[in-house]
Parts: sequence; C-alpha cells; structure tokens
Amino acid sequence: MQVVDGKPHVRPCRSIPSDGNETNEWIASIGALYEQLTTLKPLAGSSVLTPVRHRGEPRIAATLRAEAPWMGAAIDRIADQAAMSLWTGRPWLSLRPMLLVGPPGAGKTHLARRLGALSGCGDAVLSFAGVNSNAELAGNPRGFRHQQPCFPAMAMLRTNTANPVVIIDEVEKACTGDMGDPVATLLGMLERSTAARYFDGCLAAEIDLSHVNWVLTANRIDALPAPLLSRVQVVEVSGPGPEHAEAVLATLWREVARDLGLPPAALPRLEATAETMLLRLFRNTRSVRRLRRAIETLVAVSVRHVPRTLN
Repeated sequence: MQVVDGKPHVRPCRSIPSDGNETNEWIASIGALYEQLTTLKPLAGSSVLTPVRHRGEPRIAATLRAEAPWMGAAIDRIADQAAMSLWTGRPWLSLRPMLLVGPPGAGKTHLARRLGALSGCGDAVLSFAGVNSNAELAGNPRGFRHQQPCFPAMAMLRTNTANPVVIIDEVEKACTGDMGDPVATLLGMLERSTAARYFDGCLAAEIDLSHVNWVLTANRIDALPAPLLSRVQVVEVSGPGPEHAEAVLATLWREVARDLGLPPAALPRLEATAETMLLRLFRNTRSVRRLRRAIETLVAVSVRHVPRTLN
C-alpha cells in the first residue's frame, strides 16, 4: 500500500507480459488495453466511515438506515465492519463477503449498489441467473477471440478504485456447465489469501482482488454449497412493510432522478393524488420493483405535459 495525496492506494497488477501485439498497428496489445490495472488505484470510502455525531455510528450506516430501515440486520454488519476498519487503521471500505438472503423485491441489490455509490467505491453487478459457465466471472484467457480480464478487474477499471463493490445477483441460480462452474471460480475470489494473488488468464499475471467488497444476493440458500456459505456472512433480510411506504417512495424518487442524471427537484412535481396512489400501490403489493416502475411511468407521462426548462 502507498499513500498518495494523503489517501491509501494499491497497485492491483504489477506488470502485464507481452502478447506480441505491441507493434501491431491493427490489434491493440493486452498490455495497452489494460495498462490502468498496473497503476496505483485508491482504496475509497474513508469519508463515510467516520461516526455521525448524534448517532455514534459510521456515516454510511446512518445514511443507509434512513433510506432502508427494514434492512437493519445488514446495515448493522456494515456499521460494525466500518467501525473496525477505522479502529485498525484501515480508513477505507473493507467488508467481509456478505450474502443477503430474502424475498424478491426486498431491495437487496439496491442496498448493495447504494453501498458502492455512498462510499465512492463504485459498483458492478453480475447476475448468476442462468449462467452455466465461469467466463462471465473469470473472463476469457489469451487465445480466445474475446479475451478479457476477470469481472472484478473490469470493475476496478470502470470505477477506478481498488475496492469496488462487486455484486453477484441471484447466486443460487447459477448452473454448472461444460465451460466451468461459476460458483467454484467465485470461491477463490472470496478468500482473501488467494484473492491477493489471483491469476488472470487474460493478463497472464497475478492481480490483487483482496480489497474487493463482495455482496451476494439470493432468494434462498438451501441449494448453495457449503464451501460458499463458509466464506460469507449470511444475513437474512425481509422486504419493507407498509409502514415503510414513505421512505421507500422517497428513496426511489431520488434513485430515478439520479439514473436520469438529474437532481430530485428537477423531476416533475409529485401531486398529492399521485403520491397517494403510489403509496397505496406499495402498501398493497409491498413490491419495490412495481413501485419503481410506477414512478418511472408517472415521470414519463408528466414530462410530456410539463417540458423541462433548460438553462
């Protein structure tokens, strides 16, 4: 680890061996394509680990709790590990691999993505639903037509951090096929001792994945192998109840605005009748996904009648 401008950095990959294309004007070499993995990358998250004065818990946990109070069990784990990171002199987001287990629409993936956004680590989501090879996670080694480093390495490139939040969605739905077992590949990435020197077939070099923050989601765990369960902290979560309707609506309203690249105030004004309809929809269905779709539809219909003024 090195300190640059007062912030901790690590170099994920020390060097990338030649693939023979360095002088080829038609084909970019692997070294050139993925050179950024050999540069220092920050370990992000220090600003959200400090305690909130009136609550005493890390800022990131307090924010998540306000947005998703029904996810208290998972947020408690995040708070404990954030406090431990500061206490041990590691001022960056460093979580033990976590498996969130709960019903569809409970907000598991949303919580994980907010963790990446709030911490500044960034996030990357890979769904295991229907996956029957390890290529999506392990990448494709040299010699393949579409050679590419492993998914966590690509997440580092996209987020420009050494500790992105990598989300494996619906991990229980992966299948073993002739092209490898994605869960078996995942095991080596979750174990920090082996992840620190993970050999990537595309880079033809070792890469340090030990700082990646892993969050797995599943609807059930009865079909998951014991070696996987032994490597993660299993946290059971439930979906939001009717009493959380206002909090869910406010959170999703901000999220829709953020995905559109706008501040929430730039969205069309939410009329009282429309708000009542949205709250009733959620209380009747308790589905975060259905409420989000309804908000997106409402915004789309509204902007047709209330054009946005551009400065």
